[in-house]
Amino acid sequence: MGKLRVAFVGCGGIADHYLNLYRDLGWVEVVTCVDVNLERAARASDRLGVASRATTDFSDALSDDVDVAIINTPNHLHREQTVAALEAGKHVLLQKPISATLADAEILVGAAERAERQAIISGLYLSYFDQPLMHDLRDLVRSGWFGDLAHLYARLMHTGGLILSRSIRDGQPNWRGSVAQTGGGCFIQLAVHYIHLFGWMMDASVVRVTAVSKNLYCPGVEGEDLACAILEFDNGALATLDLAWCTSGEMLSVQGTRGTADYINNETLLLGSDGGAFVGRVIKYSGSAPGQSPRPPGAPAMQEVMTIHPPTLDDLDNPYNQQRVFLEAVRDGKPPPVSIASGLDDLRVVTAVYESARTGQSVAVANGANNESP
Repeated sequence: MGKLRVAFVGCGGIADHYLNLYRDLGWVEVVTCVDVNLERAARASDRLGVASRATTDFSDALSDDVDVAIINTPNHLHREQTVAALEAGKHVLLQKPISATLADAEILVGAAERAERQAIISGLYLSYFDQPLMHDLRDLVRSGWFGDLAHLYARLMHTGGLILSRSIRDGQPNWRGSVAQTGGGCFIQLAVHYIHLFGWMMDASVVRVTAVSKNLYCPGVEGEDLACAILEFDNGALATLDLAWCTSGEMLSVQGTRGTADYINNETLLLGSDGGAFVGRVIKYSGSAPGQSPRPPGAPAMQEVMTIHPPTLDDLDNPYNQQRVFLEAVRDGKPPPVSIASGLDDLRVVTAVYESARTGQSVAVANGANNESP
């Protein structure tokens, strides 16, 4: 097999952070860069250092000289572009979330299933699976190192909504400010990472949600800039998700009957368990900080502290880089690391969260969630 020929569709935003990987993989060739902004497409093409085309015309990604379409465009374009690429026989890696609406997501999944019968591979890009730490945490969960899981927590917040709101009010439209084009606000854009991760770590499905959402500080944005949701999983565990576009901070926590983990601001990991030592991909835990030692109320848990930074999104040597792993799956005829169908399940949870926030009632999640992932 010769080089995989790639169309890079959507060259701004997060896509800019992994573009270099496509330049550095010797068995991959980007033949066209597509973006609504021709200058941005041209910059991406120049950065790749190859004779790729730069265009604003999506149909160029369906050309005969394209094997794979990497689709990084706004949510409301995902169905139309992905279905067109699959029907043209292109393998597709689609940026999360799967789409802005459940109706579009269901159509998209149907197209992916039909394409799979023709050996056409499609997948969903969730950048957190790039992190070896997440794979270590999953191993700890599955091995019982945490004991029985009681609660998981995620906070993912940044001030991009404040900037976005000011820009929109100054007369510069942006799709992220439109509920019709985004599917919501900060929750749909940020929460899908942790909805998917927590289900995958536990091999569990979300069955019910309770949520509150508000727009407090971003009047130029139609969707919410602050959201809190409680997820109930079919294994009994609860998870709390706090998302915002109007303040900053990130944290992931896992709490079980035998141990705990807290990962703060993509840097500081605190671990404590009576489950013994653990040496994983990036975690090196000596076992000297039992997680359930009796402590006075309000006292901090006894935890070992380590520094762990996530790899960059264009790290060619990271064996968990989802861009590279997907391309390898296409090359080798293997299943994708994250399926399109699992993105539909994530969106079902998001949709239930928005209904709960609207009605003030707990909402059951239709069909649970499918956490098939790497």
